[in-house]
Amino acid sequence: MFVLPTASNCSGFLAATSMKFHASFVPLAASAVAKSDLATLRKKTGYSLSICKKALSENDNNIAEAEVWLRGQAKALGLAKAQKLQGRNTSQGLIGLSIQENKAAIVELNCETDFVARNQQFKGILERLASTCLSTSSSDSTEAVSKTNITSDDVCKLKTEDGSSLADLVALNIGQIGENMVIGNATFVQTAKDVSLAGLSHPATEEGEPILSGRYVALMAYTKANKEDIELPEATSIEKLPTHLCQHIIGMNPTFVKNKKDKENSLMHQAFLLDESITVDKLCKDAGLTVLSFTRREIGRSNE
Repeated sequence: MFVLPTASNCSGFLAATSMKFHASFVPLAASAVAKSDLATLRKKTGYSLSICKKALSENDNNIAEAEVWLRGQAKALGLAKAQKLQGRNTSQGLIGLSIQENKAAIVELNCETDFVARNQQFKGILERLASTCLSTSSSDSTEAVSKTNITSDDVCKLKTEDGSSLADLVALNIGQIGENMVIGNATFVQTAKDVSLAGLSHPATEEGEPILSGRYVALMAYTKANKEDIELPEATSIEKLPTHLCQHIIGMNPTFVKNKKDKENSLMHQAFLLDESITVDKLCKDAGLTVLSFTRREIGRSNE
């Protein structure tokens, strides 16, 4: 569902919007709009007093219809702003990773500045992209790990729960934030029930955030055998090992799980990032962990 801007995160947008509406706004008599309805609409949408008055007057004081009217105004302004800013450089942004049981989605959202990338509204859009990819994607594959790369054009066409496209969602928020944003490619991963998923972002995501996000993310699919008498380096533990392997994948950028012909880029042949005295292969064997697949994404780089 499209989230209307709030007073806390879109003061600049509301001010600009207020100016656009002001020219066509005709002051109403105090009795024309009930104060309770006006207060309810303002609290619900975050728009200014004059805009909410106009919305109610245009819709016979019906709060629900007034809210729809406000959304239409926001959409018109947002799409116009998005078209105006189209083509501006979007080298910043975030990669988002959402894992739900045996499914995961990696999504990318680009913007113009690092300042916007740190904005909670921007992170909220990224979360919507990830949740939509998770809810609308599936695989009929019987393989242990199924990976599907989704082009940015196809991601843009995905529908949110209210029926609007992700492209429209981003365009609306461009109108609020005032900076160009572009949806990147996505990756959807689904595993068999006996295969686990682990992920990590860099910089690390703050505790309590709904998804992992950063300039880099790693997603790893693995199986774990019940093994006793496990001896691991002090730098890790059996509980932290999957996350630490994701950290290794981000830092060392391997391109294969195991490749004897290209050991430099082979995860299993690399020295473990947190303890170079042991290879990843030896570490995994000691822990009874088998890496089946991994995906590493970096902002501004193809998911290939």
